[in-house]
Amino acid sequence: MVYGLDIGTTCVGAVAIDETGRLVASATRPHVADVKGLGDGIDEQDPDKLLAAAQAALEEVGGSSDSPIGWTGQMHGVVGVDRNLEPVTRFVTWRDARRFAGPVMAGWAKAGLPIAGCLTAPGYVRAKLTGVCAIDETFLHSWHVDGCGFPRAWLPALEEGWLLGDNQAGVYAARTLVPGAAVVNLGTSGQLSIVGEGKGGERRPYPGGVLRCRASLVGGQAWSALRTKLGLSWDELNARAAEPEVAACLSSIVDDLAGDLDWAGVTELVGVGNALRLNPALRAAVERRFGVPCRLCDIPEMAAYGAARYVLNAFKTKHRI
Repeated sequence: MVYGLDIGTTCVGAVAIDETGRLVASATRPHVADVKGLGDGIDEQDPDKLLAAAQAALEEVGGSSDSPIGWTGQMHGVVGVDRNLEPVTRFVTWRDARRFAGPVMAGWAKAGLPIAGCLTAPGYVRAKLTGVCAIDETFLHSWHVDGCGFPRAWLPALEEGWLLGDNQAGVYAARTLVPGAAVVNLGTSGQLSIVGEGKGGERRPYPGGVLRCRASLVGGQAWSALRTKLGLSWDELNARAAEPEVAACLSSIVDDLAGDLDWAGVTELVGVGNALRLNPALRAAVERRFGVPCRLCDIPEMAAYGAARYVLNAFKTKHRI
């Protein structure tokens, strides 16, 4: 059995898969790790609450620290630890106004904090459970460390095959189910991801290649705001998709998602995220905008599933099974 853990912004997701990639079990646990009252622009979490939720979710699907585990989770964030892997700082999330790990780490260095190393959210949980300190290129890219001015000894070892950023893990999961597809994720915000070279989008590392990603800030949050404004249920809002105000909202969401991405050659989209899953009007708008079918995946915890499949495939390649 192979396991996947996704240390997300609000929840920890865990899955167990067998040697064929079949989903055997999944679990979702809110970690309630947000630290309140820190002031405007500061968004930090208690790293040990992340750890506790991850341990509980892993045990719920039958895994342990000795199991083969694929690790993923929220990107851009960082926690500073001492030589005994005890946290010196809180975990600074991607929502923090300081934006990326590199500038945060530079601030810690300037303050003279007694830090021996810096870790991602899944990196911290992995280090505490297994003693292995590492980072993957997908996370290192998201940290924006170039030119920030911090001790490079704080960076963990670079490693492949066990860690993936949550964007890449979700795409990896979708493409194991629908090879060659682009992936549209609509939850609170939105992302459109295409593997391979082309025009437009932010280029991110991806196993064996490059991922072009368009990140949108409107996404499902705009759809939810419209529902609140109109005082409708979700079913009522979907039923009124042809009305001018609702149709305009749908168009703005999908147009912003498309951005400048060149999707020539894409013949199918895989849709993930609750906003897309629960709103047929959004799915129909996506299909109209891109001119290809949008297939939903019925696997819960897609990022955790992608992390598990990534480890499983790496293991098969190494051992030629």
